[in-house]
Amino acid sequence: MFLSRVELGPRATEREEFWREVSRPYGAHQALWKLLGRDPEQKRDFLFRAEECRGRPSFLVLSAQRPEVGTDGLWGVESKPFAPELGVGQRLGFRLRASPVVSRGERVEGKANRRIHRHDVVMDLTRRLRDSGEPMPDLTERIRDSGLAWLVKQSERAGFRLASTSVEAIGDDGLLEAEPREQTAVRVDGYQQHRIVRRGATAIRFSTLDFEGVLEVVDPAVFVAKVIAGFGPQKAFGCGLMLLRRT
Repeated sequence: MFLSRVELGPRATEREEFWREVSRPYGAHQALWKLLGRDPEQKRDFLFRAEECRGRPSFLVLSAQRPEVGTDGLWGVESKPFAPELGVGQRLGFRLRASPVVSRGERVEGKANRRIHRHDVVMDLTRRLRDSGEPMPDLTERIRDSGLAWLVKQSERAGFRLASTSVEAIGDDGLLEAEPREQTAVRVDGYQQHRIVRRGATAIRFSTLDFEGVLEVVDPAVFVAKVIAGFGPQKAFGCGLMLLRRT
């Protein structure tokens, strides 16, 4: 596997069609597919995250093959092998843009349509609170609670756990409590709803959340395999790539 930083080359702005392509969510996927030299029928074997560098589209790509830059000047690529040697208990900083969903509905025996639907976790929590009559926290709290619950479930089968940190707790009388409380060392924000229009096809709707924090490796082999596979759906639109850093 290779982790690559992919930026637009010096001649990218001269090709209006190419510029439009990489500036669209699904167009970026198609452009990266071409860069990686994949056959149209081949199964996708890369993840990517779209960012911005000096006002221009930029991508971080985790792929089975090293991207090969042509002589047309459209791309600039820096690649390094992705082969981390991790130990049990090792702490890593991480960033993840994902499309967290939860499945709701009932399975119907013998029918192709099982009445199972995937829902954005933030809207799912909002509906459940509204239907139950429970107090409705503000959107920031709902984003954190639903996103964190989703990530914890991911961690349970992906060979890691979320690290925690001690924070001073303030009592009702304004004095600090005797013992600090443990708080998960993860930030959850960046909630966005997306609508991707496709010519001659139904628009695709999905939501994304950004996660950033510290994790602890529980099973290195399982964890690395999951990082390579990606987290959650909508990988064709730049979701699912967990970026890791030393702490």
